[in-house]
Amino acid sequence: MKKTIAVVVALLFLLGLTNFTFAQEKKHKVTKATQENVEIIRGKVVSVDRTNRQIIVRDNKTQANRAVVVSEKVITVVKIGDEVKIKVKVGSAHAESVKIVKSKPKKK
Repeated sequence: MKKTIAVVVALLFLLGLTNFTFAQEKKHKVTKATQENVEIIRGKVVSVDRTNRQIIVRDNKTQANRAVVVSEKVITVVKIGDEVKIKVKVGSAHAESVKIVKSKPKKK
């Protein structure tokens, strides 16, 4: 009787430990489903508004000017004429990431 109680207690203890491993948070992998909510804008910076932390980019695809709100760090680095790649949530004007793309030098 004592052995069966000891075995049951040991099994319950082990079962309790396995619940903690299942409770760990899983890291989300970036899939196509999560990327569908992101729009990528590539273009040249037309103007920089430092007071509102906003840059205006001429989109290469549509040739339309797009206003995008960026962070303080980005607004100090970006200059007029820079080629940029900006990730924006669909329906939003706030940039998730901004990358300055170096354009290829023109051949003479």
